[in-house]
This record gives sequence, C-alpha cells and structure tokens, in this order.
Amino acid sequence: MEDTPTTLWALERDGHALACTVKLVSYGIEISLAQDGEAVVTRVFETGEEALAWSAKKLSDREAAGWKTVSA
Repeated sequence: MEDTPTTLWALERDGHALACTVKLVSYGIEISLAQDGEAVVTRVFETGEEALAWSAKKLSDREAAGWKTVSA
C-alpha cells in the first residue's frame, strides 16, 4: 500500500525551494523534506501525531533561519 504524497508546506530562500511531503506507507507515515526536488531527509513515524509534530518543528526551524512561505 503506497499513498500519493501530499505537500504539507513549501518554503523558498535565495532561489532555492524546500518542501515537506507526507504519505501513508505500509510501515507507517513517511515524511520527506526535499530541497530543489531532491529528498534530503525522510523519516517514518508510527502515528500521524508524531509525524505532524516533527514536520511542524522542521517548519519552525526553517522559518527561523529565514525561509519564507511560497506564495500561491
């Protein structure tokens, strides 16, 4: 069972893009961070609560480092 990834958030800074996606996999909930389309970090969590908390922390860290939300 593989799910289609859903983007939780997307940021940009200095011409670079950073996106966080989530998908349901047979062994848990997978969160990936990709910079300029290349996955740099992938983690698997047992619960959605753990996955979303980790994603929120990464978003907060990146925003503190000057990354800005991608405008629609």
